[in-house]
Amino acid sequence: MQRDWDARFRAFAARKEREARDARLSPFTTEIDASRTGLTGLLSIGDSWSRRLWNGPFQLSPAPSVDLPAVSLVFVQSLDGNTGAADPATLGGGATDTHLIYEGLSRVAADAVLAGAATIRGADAVFSVWREELVALRASLGKPRHPVQIVATLAGLALDGQLLFNIPDLPVVLLTVDAGLDAMREALRSRPWITAIAMPHKTGLVPAFREMRRMGIEQVSAVGGPTIATSLIDSGLVQDVFVTTSPRPGGDPHTPMYPRPLDARLVTRKHGTGDASGVVFDYLTLISNSLGQSLPVTNSRS
Repeated sequence: MQRDWDARFRAFAARKEREARDARLSPFTTEIDASRTGLTGLLSIGDSWSRRLWNGPFQLSPAPSVDLPAVSLVFVQSLDGNTGAADPATLGGGATDTHLIYEGLSRVAADAVLAGAATIRGADAVFSVWREELVALRASLGKPRHPVQIVATLAGLALDGQLLFNIPDLPVVLLTVDAGLDAMREALRSRPWITAIAMPHKTGLVPAFREMRRMGIEQVSAVGGPTIATSLIDSGLVQDVFVTTSPRPGGDPHTPMYPRPLDARLVTRKHGTGDASGVVFDYLTLISNSLGQSLPVTNSRS
C-alpha cells in the first residue's frame, strides 16, 4: 500500500516539475520597491535567475520575535477582488504568478506552507517549489526539499484518502481543536510524521503558532483560503501580504481575501510583462501584536 502512495507522489511531483519547467515566464518591472519606501530589516532572497525575472531581490519580513514565526499571506485575486475559485488558475494570474510567485519566491524560504482544509479537499496537493532553479535556490538557503505542510481543520479530515497525509518523508502539522483531534486520533496512530496541535478553541491560533516556532518553524507561507486568512489577520499573526491582481474579472463573487480594509503599507509593486501583461503584484506589510498560551501537542504515538 505504501508503494502505491510513493508512486502516486512521484507521479504528482513529476507532473508539477514538468509544468514548472515548461512554463514561459515573463519578467516583472518595478514601480515601487522596498529600498525606496524606507522599510528596513527585510530579508532579501534571490539568485541571478530569480533577480532577472523579478527585477531585483524578493523581500519578506523576518520572524517578529523568538516566540512566533513570520507569517505571509499569498493570494491571487481577480480584477474585481475575488479570491475564491475551484481552480485558482482561472482567476487570471497567469503562469508567471503560479511558477515564480505562488509556487516560487513566496515559499522558497518558507519552513512551512499553511492551507485551510477546503483548499486541499478533493485533490492531490503538496505545497512546495517545483521549478529547478527555485529548488536549487531553496537548497542554497539550507532548507529541506519540501516545506512542512500545515493544514487547519476544525472538524478533522479523512487522512486515508489524500496524498498529503500519506508520504512519510513529508512532515505535516494539523491545526485543529479537540473535536477534530478526536475524529482523527485513530488515523494519526499509524502516521508518526504528522503532528497535531489542538487549540482550545477555533480562535486559538497564537499559542498554536508559538508551538510551531518551538518546533523550529520560523517562516510560514499561508496560501488560503479567505477563512484562514481572516483568522490569521484578526489574530495579529500576519506580517506580510503578497497579492497578485489579475487584469480580468472573475472568480466566485464576494470572496475577498479579507472582508474589511487592511491597515497596511504598500512596500513593493511590480507589473507583469509579456504573457503576464496587466498583472499587478503588491507586497504589503501589516503591524500586529498578539498574546497566547501554551498548547497540547500530539502525534500518532500519543
